[in-house]
Amino acid sequence: MHSATNRIWIPLICILCISTLSCKKFLATYSQNNSFIETTSDLDEILVGDAYLDHYNISTPDMLYTMDDDVNFNIPSSLVKQYYAPGFYGWQAQPRLNSEGQLDNTDRHFNLLYSRIARINTILLNVTALKEKGQPENVLNRISGEAHFLRALYYFMLVNIYGKPYKPATAATDFGVPLKTEAAIKEQFAARSSTKEVYELMVADLLQAEKELAGANESSTIRANQASAQGLLSRIYLYMEDYQKAVQYADLVINKQQYQLTNLNVHPTDKDFIKKYSPEVIFTMGSNRVGAYMASSMDIPIITSYKVSDDLVMAYSQNDLRRQVFFKTNSRGDIRIFKKRESEYSAIDDVSDCYLIRYAEIYLNKAEALAALDRFEEARNTLQYLRKTRFRPDEVPVSNAQGETLINEIRNERRLELCFEVHRWFDLRRYGVNSKYPFSKTIRHRNVIYTANGYIESGYFELGPYEQDKAAYIVPIANDEIEFNQGMLTNEPRPDRPVKH
Repeated sequence: MHSATNRIWIPLICILCISTLSCKKFLATYSQNNSFIETTSDLDEILVGDAYLDHYNISTPDMLYTMDDDVNFNIPSSLVKQYYAPGFYGWQAQPRLNSEGQLDNTDRHFNLLYSRIARINTILLNVTALKEKGQPENVLNRISGEAHFLRALYYFMLVNIYGKPYKPATAATDFGVPLKTEAAIKEQFAARSSTKEVYELMVADLLQAEKELAGANESSTIRANQASAQGLLSRIYLYMEDYQKAVQYADLVINKQQYQLTNLNVHPTDKDFIKKYSPEVIFTMGSNRVGAYMASSMDIPIITSYKVSDDLVMAYSQNDLRRQVFFKTNSRGDIRIFKKRESEYSAIDDVSDCYLIRYAEIYLNKAEALAALDRFEEARNTLQYLRKTRFRPDEVPVSNAQGETLINEIRNERRLELCFEVHRWFDLRRYGVNSKYPFSKTIRHRNVIYTANGYIESGYFELGPYEQDKAAYIVPIANDEIEFNQGMLTNEPRPDRPVKH
């Protein structure tokens, strides 16, 4: 993280509004003179343009597609050697090395989120200033609520990518990510805060957002509202193993009766399952990039890409309606292409794969938390409510499970339902440190090499369970940040990972 002359902590210099040069000039000038923000409209413009992500932002980091057990490499049919980045896919010691041996020293996603957080901190500072000037308090509360929600969401992404997973017994000493909550520019280097400190900030921000967003943006899916804050709280409390509160906040969203589960019994299989204004969408921003990495526009890909793993495909029962709605079969008869959202790209309809809060997740959060509280019947009923929209009436799976068996059933349902929405990698991390029901799994990814005859499979990479392979479950902060901060930022060493045969 950089000082006043560098890129992350600068609240308003050399940033912002990529849409117009005049906006850049306005904000750069403001950074020297607060008088340029005089009204709520000025502040709201900064919130929309510079705190939220839009569809032009590269908002999903590549590694979150490639590290879990839902994908495997697609051998391209092309005979031409192509560039690809296998480092995260193979959980390498230097994961930013590409196929040509070149090292990328910069992490654009890391920089993007911290630059957004810097802007949010400045917005929150000016909320107070504008209240003192007599600007409308209800509007300023709404702006403040959206800013608090976004800051919590960005820190959620950062700590679950670059920090250790939340383990209640050790969270106070486990490393998270640097926290920055002040708008002031400081000439100092950044160190990691603890995982507990990061989660405590997220919770505080969201509780504040919940109050400030009461009655605001209620029908919007692209501006944060109270349901967004409550839904994210249910997720975060689940990660923290605070199961009572995870249930409480899931119920607050459910009891609004504002959202609906899409019934796949009546949903056409050739239509998008999810769009920006679908009844399941609580909040979304940014773009969806799954199609590009899955080469979903190609029947048999000729480019380097990823495909749905056999492990995921086989996890669906044959009568699960999601098989037809979430995926499509290629001309070889293989389910390989993901299609929750497959129609021609449009910023009007686009829904994020990364910054998405969806109604189905709320039910899964609640079910898992209830099961962890030994409220097994309530957990099964919650799970069945979702399943009734995913199976034909006479084919809904019946469950009498309890304890660990029920937890694993719910976790599996979470995988099936939320695939390619950037949950699986985070879930594997938190399952590995869960206090009551820890989960172990070894993942294998096929290794693909280029030969004179094109690409061929040659062995595999293997990731051990979290307790055996902890460092590989944490994305290292890029070298440029490590070097600049002169030892204040460190990464956990990652072991070399050779190909196995």
